[in-house]
Amino acid sequence: MGGLGECFQWPPKRRPSPLAVAIPSSILRVEPTLLLKTLKAGYVGRVAAVYRVDEIVVYEDPDSSPRLSRLLKFLLSYQATPPHLKKRVVPLKRELKYASLMPPLKIPSHTVPAEPVEGSIIDGYVESCSGDTCRVFLGSIGYGVLRGRARPGNIVTVRIAGVKRGEAVLERASWGEIYSGFSVTRFKRLDEVVTSFRMRGYRVIATDKNGVCPPMSWKVLGKAVSSKALIVFGGPYRGVLEYTSPSLYDGVVNVIPHQGTETVRTEEALHATLEAVNVLESM
Repeated sequence: MGGLGECFQWPPKRRPSPLAVAIPSSILRVEPTLLLKTLKAGYVGRVAAVYRVDEIVVYEDPDSSPRLSRLLKFLLSYQATPPHLKKRVVPLKRELKYASLMPPLKIPSHTVPAEPVEGSIIDGYVESCSGDTCRVFLGSIGYGVLRGRARPGNIVTVRIAGVKRGEAVLERASWGEIYSGFSVTRFKRLDEVVTSFRMRGYRVIATDKNGVCPPMSWKVLGKAVSSKALIVFGGPYRGVLEYTSPSLYDGVVNVIPHQGTETVRTEEALHATLEAVNVLESM
């Protein structure tokens, strides 16, 4: 038995193998207002970050629309953007009216030191470049100077190499083994998602109430997440097996056996499945 505190590590490490989840944009259709749609998207993003998901794929199921999929991708992308860069990176839109109510991710890349500390890694916004020198916005600590080429308008990961005349001197860096959030992509159809990820070497697992139960579902998940894996979730109106064939996947699992409610919401299934993945990875 492990000792107290052994399960917590900060900063958190990336997963040994990339993990992606596919979410249907119809999860927003059941929410009647922009406020509730924003809160739903925020919950999905927060759960994904808690379990160190690397990529969220938004797809259109039969009960969705391009408008909803664009909205879900936009809200998740906004949530994934470091708070100190949001105003510079994300254009102000009506869809952001309630974005301040989305739960913060509180991941390492979203935290900026109060003052420039040598060795700190930060995501910055390239404001301008002249020759081989770029001016990078770093949030509350102001600006830094980056030697090297970069494209204005891009986010770059930098390390504070030192401080000169009160301004941070920067060098290119990466988050390396530290978990730094998720990317967001969008597809029109689920079969396109599966095809794309198979070409990238991913195993594809679907979640459905008619999937195999524990302990078999744990074995299927455990085998999948030992390498690159995509986990597909259904929507509020139909499960994935109602509009795709089981043969499309490497396995179909149910991680909530004997559920007490008639249906399990997508965000609930997301939480339960990723919790199972996390436990399996830790064993």
